[in-house]
Amino acid sequence: MTEKDLYKILSDTTAHPAETEIIEFKEAKASFDFGKIGKYFSALSNEANLKGKTCAWLIFGVTDKGHRIVGSQYRTERKDLPYTENSST
Repeated sequence: MTEKDLYKILSDTTAHPAETEIIEFKEAKASFDFGKIGKYFSALSNEANLKGKTCAWLIFGVTDKGHRIVGSQYRTERKDLPYTENSST
């Protein structure tokens, strides 16, 4: 996926008038409860499956109301992510 693809997804998802069963926005300025992420992933992926979609989106750095892009400093370094393309897990 290219950076251009990601910008298109961000533009398309923030254009929705409200969050949906498969689009969730979290401001997450500096942190976010890691345990809640798993619950969101589970719920979003289940909803995507029920709707016949290939994916769902949990997007950090966007406000719930108004879908304003505010950015996020949550786990900005690839090494801080639990999985990376180069990891062995």
